[in-house]
Amino acid sequence: MATTTVKSSLPAGLLPVVIAFLLMTTPALYVTCYIVTADLNVRTCASTSCTLITTIPSGTDVFISCITDGEDISGDSQWDYVGYSSDGTFLGYVSDYYVDCGGLCPGQSC
Repeated sequence: MATTTVKSSLPAGLLPVVIAFLLMTTPALYVTCYIVTADLNVRTCASTSCTLITTIPSGTDVFISCITDGEDISGDSQWDYVGYSSDGTFLGYVSDYYVDCGGLCPGQSC
């Protein structure tokens, strides 16, 4: 039996980038949203009492993977699990009160 080798027409190392892009742009998995507050704290869990990981500058796009209930912030108890880095690495939770998704935030729970 003959073995056939299939070569990719993509440059070496580009396939993982293409796969990551497709995963990050699939509407069912991630939603790109816009932070509307001055600066937004990213925390280890859905509460202001949780450890602060980093602060995201105003106007930054983030990727939202899922939502969960947490501490109520100005009448909104939903928190978003977000990615904020050049590769979309998920870092932690932000209050949904400060994030504008244009009504497209994912419905899946964390």
